[in-house]
Amino acid sequence: MTFAAFFEGKARRPKFKSKKRSKPSFYLANDQMELRDHAVWIPKLGWVNLAENLRFTGKITGARVTKTSDWWFISIQVEIPDVPPVKRPAAVGIDVGLNRLATLSTGEEYENQVFLKTALKKVRQANKRLHRRKLGSANREKARRQVARLHYRITCLRDDVLQKLTTRVASCYGIVGIEDLNLKGLLKNRKLARSFSDASLGKLLSLLTSKVEQRGGHIVKVGRFFASSKTCHGCGWKWEDMTLADRVFLCQNQKCANLHLPQDRDGNASLNILREALHLIGLLDRVVTDIGSGDDGNSAVDLT
Repeated sequence: MTFAAFFEGKARRPKFKSKKRSKPSFYLANDQMELRDHAVWIPKLGWVNLAENLRFTGKITGARVTKTSDWWFISIQVEIPDVPPVKRPAAVGIDVGLNRLATLSTGEEYENQVFLKTALKKVRQANKRLHRRKLGSANREKARRQVARLHYRITCLRDDVLQKLTTRVASCYGIVGIEDLNLKGLLKNRKLARSFSDASLGKLLSLLTSKVEQRGGHIVKVGRFFASSKTCHGCGWKWEDMTLADRVFLCQNQKCANLHLPQDRDGNASLNILREALHLIGLLDRVVTDIGSGDDGNSAVDLT
């Protein structure tokens, strides 16, 4: 198939795998492997210990073994019956950013851990050590593996935060309103590109979308040009001159109950995202009380 695509002009000439440029991996069919407690049988290797038992029960269709940094992983495909999703009527709005990774309309806040920024000094030192080594030498290979281990640790720490956050939101809420961010455009900002990459907002939105839909929920994306941060969630007054340096929202509408009452910028944005998400799917009229009518101005909407 690859050569056919090459001769048709649809792909480049295929190359053999190389340990220097390719990720070490291989596939095992279900008749080439065998599982038992904390062990898997692999051809030419025999029984290999596993860190944990298989989590799912069902028919095993195959597995793929891959190497990341200095560790080998096995991904086992299992056929399991579809579980009917449980409907969760509550709705929530989420505002994502750099100062704070995620702010929910319920008032919950998840700080941005900036794992890359924290380990940046060690990464730079490891990269300098790598590029000082002679090409093809054993010491260069050792230095390369050290850099790979550092990046893999940063990735694991970040993924742990994102997985726990998205799992909790998907398990508690049936309707989730989020912003439709232009992530490629944000990464073109030279001053903030590394910070956006460190926060991994794209993976956060991707995980959230897949988990909410898997559990029978509904993701509502609010337009990227919707002024969620500049609009008062109580009366709709818009602060036209608001800048990124303004971290506190102050409503200037004389008829608003929040007049001159300092509000958290991200919290106010999450409430506006929730309101706009409900408006887009036609459920805003079912909300009896105002979204921000709670004692603390934060809430999730119960649509039962």
